[in-house]
Amino acid sequence: MLNFMKKQKRADTTVAINGERNTRLQKAALDVSIAKQQIFKMSEVVQYLIDNYLEDAVKDLKNQK
Repeated sequence: MLNFMKKQKRADTTVAINGERNTRLQKAALDVSIAKQQIFKMSEVVQYLIDNYLEDAVKDLKNQK
């Protein structure tokens, strides 16, 4: 079968975010959606945070006592 015809599996995963963090994430996605006047998903907020701030978070966590 040709490569472009093969179905590729998605490499998605699920992360549990509950309580106040979930509410904060929902509010952030809604705020961006209103500002941009288009739907912005919670997963897009999380992906943005990972893509742009993960290294800083790792440094901060390493330095915590």
